[in-house]
Amino acid sequence: MTSYNIYRLKNLGLPALKDIDDLAAAVRLSPSKLSYFSYRARYLYKVYEVSKKDGRKRVIAQPNRELKAVQAWILRSILDKLSTSPHSKGFDLGTSILENAAPHQGANYVLNLDLENFFPSIKASKVFGVFRSVGYNKNVSNLLTNFCVFDGCLPQGAPTSPKLANLICAKLDARIHGYAGPKGIVYTRYADDLTLSAQSAHKIEKARHFLGTIISSEDFKINKKKTKVCGTKRQKKVTGLVVSQSGIGIGRQKLRETRAKIHHLFTGKNQNYNHVNGMLSFIYSVDKKSYGKLYRFIETMKIKYPDSPAYNKLHRKSIKSHQSVGRAS
Repeated sequence: MTSYNIYRLKNLGLPALKDIDDLAAAVRLSPSKLSYFSYRARYLYKVYEVSKKDGRKRVIAQPNRELKAVQAWILRSILDKLSTSPHSKGFDLGTSILENAAPHQGANYVLNLDLENFFPSIKASKVFGVFRSVGYNKNVSNLLTNFCVFDGCLPQGAPTSPKLANLICAKLDARIHGYAGPKGIVYTRYADDLTLSAQSAHKIEKARHFLGTIISSEDFKINKKKTKVCGTKRQKKVTGLVVSQSGIGIGRQKLRETRAKIHHLFTGKNQNYNHVNGMLSFIYSVDKKSYGKLYRFIETMKIKYPDSPAYNKLHRKSIKSHQSVGRAS
């Protein structure tokens, strides 16, 4: 490794790894153990399937404890120190679906696109390119890549995959923004969900037809079944949140559904507190006004059903400081 590359790595705050011995010392494992992990990594995963909402299967490849620890070190010591695209709103610290939806508030038209088989579409060669681009030599880059891929692509289940996907998608983000930005179209990406918004239907329709060229040239494929354009007469959603002129939130339907689930807990028709508390915690994080309404509904249910154990088991946080937060309704 040249002195220039060492300086570059240190300037980025990255460990200056010259060979497997340096990496072994950093992760506190023997070089022989790391070599074994590198060449036998594909056998160190538990592979299983989970069902998607559309009935199809998603393959999860979960690394074993030791390999996952090495991946966690790579994520913490290298990947998390690298900046991703400003248009990427998922997987990174400080990003959220709320931050992804906010730039699209006030738009008349919203285009939602989904990248099909997102993680499996990202091949080992692009992962190798990330490590080479920051200054690691070929041998170290190969080692780091082998720790992070499964069957030649990013595994859904490894802690390194989300950040690597964002870093690799930086070029895709730049190209889409390069097309959209000058035309007054707002673009954000949350993992494999791409959103573009504008005031003009014509702009959105042109973008819809043109983006396929950019996306395919970056080795991704659009899931046409999930492509959707929402105009002035349709409710606009961005990563599950309702976006309107007045605000961003969970929407009336989700609010009614949550109220019904809370009511069922108080009346004994449902005992799944974990599910409802998870919903309440999520709503608290993205829509304080709706959470305030649910908070007050829980207080009402306590009076109506004083003997129910639900009140003491439900998620409740003070919302006094959030009463003025707007919500899409």
